[in-house]
Amino acid sequence: MQIYLQEEFPMTTTHGSEHAAPFWFTSPGGGDSLAWVALGGLILALYGLVVLYASFDRWAEQRAHGTPLAKTIPTLLTIALLYEVFPLGHVSILLPLSAILIALMADWARFHVGEGPAGAPETRPHDTAVATGPETAHD
Repeated sequence: MQIYLQEEFPMTTTHGSEHAAPFWFTSPGGGDSLAWVALGGLILALYGLVVLYASFDRWAEQRAHGTPLAKTIPTLLTIALLYEVFPLGHVSILLPLSAILIALMADWARFHVGEGPAGAPETRPHDTAVATGPETAHD
C-alpha cells in the first residue's frame, strides 16, 4: 500500500469549502464594469433598432405618399415598433385601435375631401376667381 501526500491531491477535506470566485464576480460595494458595458450595449442596440425602424418608416411614408393609406401605414409601423420594444401587454387594445382608426379617417378625409389621389389640392371655381374690388387692410 502506498501513501500519498496532500500536495499530490489538492482536493482533500482541508480544501473542500474554499472555492475560487468566478472572474465576473464582484464583491459587495465594488464596481462592476462588465454590467456597465452590457447596459451600454443594450442601450446602443435599442437605439440602433429605433433608428433602423425610423428609416424604414420614413421610406414607407415616402412610398405611400399619394396613396389612400399615406398616414395609416406609418401609424401601423409605429404601433408595431412599440409592441416589439416595450411590454405593452397591460395596455388596452382600444388604444392602438383608436390610433389606427384616426389615421384611417385622416387618410379618408384627405383622399376624398381635401386632396385628390395625386396629392394636389382640388381646385374649386370660387378659389380661382379674381377679386374685382380694391383690397382693404384691416388694422
